[in-house]
Amino acid sequence: MTIYGKDRFFICGIEKVLKQLSSERENPFRRHASSIYVTTGMDMMEMYSLFFSRPPDHYAIFISSERYFDTLSRLFPDLIKLCLSETMTAEELRQSLQVMGKLAEQNQQPGYTPYPFKFTGAEQQIMRLILRGHSLDDIARIRGVSPTTVSVQRNGLMKRTGTKSLQELCSLYSAMRAECGENSPVWQTGEHSAA
Repeated sequence: MTIYGKDRFFICGIEKVLKQLSSERENPFRRHASSIYVTTGMDMMEMYSLFFSRPPDHYAIFISSERYFDTLSRLFPDLIKLCLSETMTAEELRQSLQVMGKLAEQNQQPGYTPYPFKFTGAEQQIMRLILRGHSLDDIARIRGVSPTTVSVQRNGLMKRTGTKSLQELCSLYSAMRAECGENSPVWQTGEHSAA
């Protein structure tokens, strides 16, 4: 079991519960490779960087603020996961680990793809221009389309990725770009443009 995060308080508590569980004879969770992501104390960019630099394999537990549960579901739609609140107790963590162990036993075949979002060339260009500080009107003029078209494309990206703000969308895109690289399946081939 691998634990990722930067809040040592949470991580030490999780390690203690895992140590107790590992001594139990009927602990189904220890036979399955999985990860625990502790996002306490992280900003959006750090969270996305963590998720794309160390993507979950098939089973994961996320300990996060409840406001990010929707985002986690959209980022990892086919992943067998449990999203736990940062305010959980040690007993709730213990029970969650046991539930995840049972889920892992029942679902032996991975059905999860680590990169659910695809960005077209047009979407990539819009994102690069946004990250460079261009306004909606600037982007429309550069792309030769109306500002309404750019707005619709940007809002469509936010809806598809589950991001709630332009800052969150930019954090997600930047992390994917930095961690996945140019040849990743994240980037659809086809419409390419230099921005």
